[in-house]
Amino acid sequence: MKRIWLLLIAVFLVHSINARKIKNKKKILKQVREQTMETKVHKKVLKNGLTVLVYPSHRVPKVMVSMWYNVGSKDEKDAEKGIAHFIEHMIFKGNGTTITEQDIPMFAHKLSASTNAATSYDYTNYYFYIPTHHWKEVFPVFADIMQHTAFNDQHINSEMKAVIQELKMNRDNYVRSVFSSLVSALFPDHPYHYPVIGFKQDLWHMHSKNLKDFYKKHYIPNNATLVITGDVDPEEVFDEAKKYLQHIHPNKEYKKESFYTNRDLASKAVTIYRDVQHPIALLAFIVPGAQDKLSEYFDVLSLMLGNLKSSRLHKKLVDEMQLATMVGVGDMELFEHGILYIIFQPSEGVSIQDIETVIIEELQAIAACGPNKAELQKAIKQARKQYYDLFENIDEQAQKIGKYYLATGDEAYVFNYLLHAPEEIGKKIQELVCSYMRPSIMHKAIVLPLPEEEKKQWRLLQQQSDEEDTRFLSARERTESLQKPVYTEKLKVSEPRQFNFPKAEIDTLSNGIKVFSHHNDTTPKIDIVIEFKAKHYYDAQDEQGLYNFMTSMLDEGTKKYTSAELAELLDAHAITIAVSPGGMIISLLKEDLEKGLELALELLTNATFPKENIEKVRAQLLVEIKNFWDDPKRCVRQLVRDALYKGHPWSKNQLGTARSIQAVTQADLIKAYKKYISPDGAKIAIVGNIKDSNIKKVLEKTIGKWTGPAVEAIQYPSLQSICAQHIDHSMNRDQIVLAFAGLSVDRLHPDYEKLLLFDQIFGMGALGSLHSRLFSLREETGLFYTINGSTIAGTGEQPGMVNVTTIVSLDRLKEAEKAIKLTIDTVAETITEQELKEARYAVVNALVNTFGSNYETANAFLFLDKYNLPSDFFDKRNQTLSLVSLQEVIETAKKYLNTNNMITVRAGRI
Repeated sequence: MKRIWLLLIAVFLVHSINARKIKNKKKILKQVREQTMETKVHKKVLKNGLTVLVYPSHRVPKVMVSMWYNVGSKDEKDAEKGIAHFIEHMIFKGNGTTITEQDIPMFAHKLSASTNAATSYDYTNYYFYIPTHHWKEVFPVFADIMQHTAFNDQHINSEMKAVIQELKMNRDNYVRSVFSSLVSALFPDHPYHYPVIGFKQDLWHMHSKNLKDFYKKHYIPNNATLVITGDVDPEEVFDEAKKYLQHIHPNKEYKKESFYTNRDLASKAVTIYRDVQHPIALLAFIVPGAQDKLSEYFDVLSLMLGNLKSSRLHKKLVDEMQLATMVGVGDMELFEHGILYIIFQPSEGVSIQDIETVIIEELQAIAACGPNKAELQKAIKQARKQYYDLFENIDEQAQKIGKYYLATGDEAYVFNYLLHAPEEIGKKIQELVCSYMRPSIMHKAIVLPLPEEEKKQWRLLQQQSDEEDTRFLSARERTESLQKPVYTEKLKVSEPRQFNFPKAEIDTLSNGIKVFSHHNDTTPKIDIVIEFKAKHYYDAQDEQGLYNFMTSMLDEGTKKYTSAELAELLDAHAITIAVSPGGMIISLLKEDLEKGLELALELLTNATFPKENIEKVRAQLLVEIKNFWDDPKRCVRQLVRDALYKGHPWSKNQLGTARSIQAVTQADLIKAYKKYISPDGAKIAIVGNIKDSNIKKVLEKTIGKWTGPAVEAIQYPSLQSICAQHIDHSMNRDQIVLAFAGLSVDRLHPDYEKLLLFDQIFGMGALGSLHSRLFSLREETGLFYTINGSTIAGTGEQPGMVNVTTIVSLDRLKEAEKAIKLTIDTVAETITEQELKEARYAVVNALVNTFGSNYETANAFLFLDKYNLPSDFFDKRNQTLSLVSLQEVIETAKKYLNTNNMITVRAGRI
């Protein structure tokens, strides 16, 4: 009996302990769910199999209308490589009769929408980001796209040239290039082996029939999902979908092909040699794909492993051992398999193998013991804060809903984020690291500087490639001119609707700092922007980069905290503080507002610039400078500034030079800190969930204690007039970055508004429009994949610039230069009254984007104050711009668009 009683007591105790565990678990899950946003994705499947998903969000009067096809490059057969991506380009060419090749870009432009598309290994996505009052207009266009795309061979000929340019552009992105090579190596027997953009030898031989066959097979309603997010009513969306899309015939015999890949205990490596100054490497692991619903675990793992300053790898590799100047973790999340990768740049003289050893040790520690409680809690809180960003961005909402629905079949998956107890998350992460991140199955991709003895051979390979392209593409010349628009000629365009733009509450702290605040309860987040009076160009001419060096040191130690302690505190509270010359950006959860401001004050007033950390940051900056000059687009921008703003503060490079950074001392950093980090002339904008916070009191208690000297106003010299000149910068790249630039006006100049309207017609404008004079040049000739142009680029308190930039291969450089110059010199005379009206609509309808997130809203308030503009500036924008006449726009544009007063900069294989 005694033994029976002991057994019963033991059973009772075990039951009681388990009951308490279950109760505690339920309590934790209840707390987690309370922190999760209320969400509902409305779903309807039409009779023809088309799925419609709607997620309403009424913050701004914009709608994202996106069509997702469950077909990507993995569905291509031999000799079809790149066809899904090519169809993505050709869809926008229309049906050739009622919708011509100019109609869809013009349709978007007229309706003040942005449009674009993306092709993945697993899916293709087409979208329109459009004002609320126009969203219904997209449905007949999507219906036509699904049924009647023409794939005209003449259009294929010109577009093929642009796609070949895109392929070369990808080759010049060396990290993307080596990663693509690694993906191919990891999946030798799976369609992921082949790059999404395909191979040029397949592209050369594509004709209308190839594209039509693939299109008719896969672009059907029962292989498509319509995702709509934003300012809509779900039932109204379902009615429009039935009206325009339900009649399209499905293919009931259609089946998705399944693919298999043989797993192996193998480690693969890819190394490419390119003309770079510093190596970059990544380690990669094949992990489960999106269909396995493990995204949240990999998000948390990435944060605790390398994406926080206090994360394991950053702390050990960058801060303690100083083996690397940079480390980060990413996840290429394909549907069937994923690739989790760790990317890093070694410090000068450090071998990649040394860094690899440390990474393996940390992964083995997680596999053996799992994450520790503190790092897990930090990563989970940070992941949840990042999750809240989703609710400020309807573009991102559509992207995630569409992708994960196609991958998992669960329309709500993206919103059921981290609904697990922390110990469960930790246990799962340990299992994943044990199963998928072992040394024996770790893969490597490395970009190394091109050896001197190989440079001649590399140039020869590039020359041969250019000659091949010229030979094959010369047989695919387009002989027809661009088709005139038809569909958009009958399109009815509504006036922009009235929107009540957010207004700031304005106050002043006791130390003179002006405060702009606004409550927004979309999420439990708060974003803060602090603007300093001094900007990066306050550096002395021979001390360029000093200010940036100083701000990079602010979190390296203060009077109260070491660098490690600061990182732990910030990450534990999921507080992000980013300081750069000219300002500080803070992002946090509302519960941590006071703590975040206290830590911000510590950085602003008590930074100590410890000598032992200066060399670490110096090494990071020197590598960043090398990376800057290895990037043709970035260095062209600097070369343009050097020429246009010679002797002017705006010519200065924020990063500085290797020489100027090498010369910086601790005394220089402290002097700059005391001189520039001051409340004099500083302003704060704080936007987010602040209703229950006494903002004035909290700010006075923290930032209100910030003191500092007066900051002298910078003196701007007069800018010299520009004469035509050529600047060539030699870099071994497949393509040339080509830029034309001249001086423009400052923000308050009377010509600014006229040039702003002209930009919508000339370049991509406020909406990133694909219907512009420069983009039409691309459509007609296929000379380049991308081209951007503006007459007010970088405009501020000082004059901005006229700037046109493209990327073109060496064999088409002269042709591109001639065509772009002709467009610049003649375009002003050709614009019409209708185009001006559409330009005004575009600018006015794009204004709501300025208030899309807390951060953007904060910057909008600071913008108004900077230029002393009234609080109703945005409300009256339509009225103000309607006063600008066509003749004023033409005459103004002609003043600034003259290639005789512009410089030409070319960076690449000159």
